[in-house]
Amino acid sequence: MNERARCVVVGGGPAGVVLTYLLARGGAEVTLLESRGDFDRRFRGDSIAPSILDHLDVLGLAAPMLATVGHAVADAFVWRTPDRAYTLADYRDASRTHPYYALVPQAEFLPFMVAQTQRFPGADVRMGARVSALLRDESGRVAGVEYRHDGRRHELGADLVVGADGRSSKVRALSSVRATELGASLDICWFAVPRRAGDPPMSGLELRCEPGQNLAVLGQGTDWQIGFTIPAGTFPEVRAGGVEPLAAVLRRLVPWLGDRIDVLTDVNDLSLLPVRITSLDRWTEPGLLLIGDAAHVISPVGGNGINLAILDAAEAANRLVGPLTAARPDHAMLDAAAGQVERVRRPSVDREQRFQVQVERSAAERLRSGDPRPPLALRVLSSVPGFARFSGRRSARALAVPPPVPQILNGAAAS
Repeated sequence: MNERARCVVVGGGPAGVVLTYLLARGGAEVTLLESRGDFDRRFRGDSIAPSILDHLDVLGLAAPMLATVGHAVADAFVWRTPDRAYTLADYRDASRTHPYYALVPQAEFLPFMVAQTQRFPGADVRMGARVSALLRDESGRVAGVEYRHDGRRHELGADLVVGADGRSSKVRALSSVRATELGASLDICWFAVPRRAGDPPMSGLELRCEPGQNLAVLGQGTDWQIGFTIPAGTFPEVRAGGVEPLAAVLRRLVPWLGDRIDVLTDVNDLSLLPVRITSLDRWTEPGLLLIGDAAHVISPVGGNGINLAILDAAEAANRLVGPLTAARPDHAMLDAAAGQVERVRRPSVDREQRFQVQVERSAAERLRSGDPRPPLALRVLSSVPGFARFSGRRSARALAVPPPVPQILNGAAAS
């Protein structure tokens, strides 16, 4: 075996980079392997919740991130129809410090986190490192990874491998865990247009609906991200219909885009994001832990995939940093800590996935029926004074982050 590391994290998405940062800050030796050569991820989850911003604040990261990374803020979630607007969540009471969602492009958030991580002596970030196999010892325990980098094969032994490589996880596919698709009723086609100074004030998180059409409009830094919701598997029909029906929807629902609608000249300009909700029979096996979308594929509806991934990373770091910094590796202790991550995190993730299945089925039915309004219960509740702020506070509590253990909180960067 060529090299060894105490912990190998596979995947440089939000779960992987945050976990690597926290472990390195706590004094652990950790190697992050990212298959791509850069972090240019478009149309990925980027809505960072108030509670996650508060967690980054505790770590001293929120202020420098928001000062240096292009972003927009959203203080409410609004569902808008031709007849009226329904404010379903108001985040102005969700946090004293950050009473909003920050819409931060992953292409900027991830490099920021990696730069912070590389201040610690135990961190090793390797870009363009594509994992091809899991290494196992004589007992069958995962003992590292095989990966390719610069055209060559490498082996990297480890006391623990963490798969954080997203919804199409290679690590998950190589493991013994089994995945179950919980169903998907929708897909989303995304594209982006530039923001302009004269654009109307918006919450930053809006769903604009008419009979048979749902359009997500997200403010993000210098752009608007526009997402067409379509029934799952119907993109070939959208492609066959050409770009003009889509442009017509934009002219009706977001007419203030004006000539920017003309940037959509071909259906191939759209990025298709198939909506999937996937559950695993378990997140661990000896020597291996899965977190983020590698452990539980979350629908983009609601925009909380990134927040659940960071919650996984925070819990995992708190549990693992002690065993990973012990003088001698204790595999039984590491495996017990990995199992505890799943036991703590899984109940809330399972609830979120069940809720998302219901939301997606309801949304697909409304697309078919032509009703652009929210479900009846939400229409009624949105008219109740104080409901939107209660909803915003409730969503923040559901995404509450465990405080960093002292070993992480007090970790000092190398000078």
